[in-house]
Amino acid sequence: VVGSVHQIQRDQIFINAAGGAEFVLPKSQQLPNDRFRRGETLRGIIINVELSSRGPEIIISRSDDLFLKRLFEKEIPEIEDEIIEVKSVKRTPGDRSKIVVFSSDRRIDAVGACVGMRGSRIQSIVRELNGEKIDIINWSDKPEILISRALAPAKPINLYIDEDRPYVVAVFEDEELPIAIGRNGQNIKLASSVTDYTIDAVKKSEYEGTSEALYLDEIEGISSRHIETLGKSEIHTNEDFLNTEREDILNL
Repeated sequence: VVGSVHQIQRDQIFINAAGGAEFVLPKSQQLPNDRFRRGETLRGIIINVELSSRGPEIIISRSDDLFLKRLFEKEIPEIEDEIIEVKSVKRTPGDRSKIVVFSSDRRIDAVGACVGMRGSRIQSIVRELNGEKIDIINWSDKPEILISRALAPAKPINLYIDEDRPYVVAVFEDEELPIAIGRNGQNIKLASSVTDYTIDAVKKSEYEGTSEALYLDEIEGISSRHIETLGKSEIHTNEDFLNTEREDILNL
């Protein structure tokens, strides 16, 4: 939805829309770097309608994941025409987002269509979101390909995937690990959310040598009390530990 900024308060903005409707944009639904003046045009997505004594209050958001999806639908005709499908969207609002796209027509490159000629399509979306970085990921039904693409700009040198949990250990060159994790863990969190895999990123130097099973008493830093407690549940090696559900470990 689109409207004109009518009133700015510390914790919310009131927007007038065509037809006399009024939208409310709470502070919690704004982007961290949103700055608006009275009379300025503002876009958002309706997330709720609350009934108050003054009548219905239409709550809109600019930070919701769905807002980015709607911007893509508006800007990219192939999505509206259902040639390109948006599989998943996850955002750290105002900072970075990842969106997974898939083309049902082999002749059309989903990522290329979303970027547009010289980045024209994606740039208009980035401008609307005040410079939010957008990673566009080409969908694959092969988890190893999808996860590798989702971890960009970092490139894993190896992936150890457990599809049942679903869980993956991604191994990176030592100098690439900070890029894989991202500022405040943002890149790895978004990659995990957008692929539905819990992803642990590790350095190559730390991972090498850990592939052989080690008994827990061979590993530095584990107390004899913990070894005894884990042993009662048949957890004797590092592999036993890694193959045990997190909830079961926490219960122990």
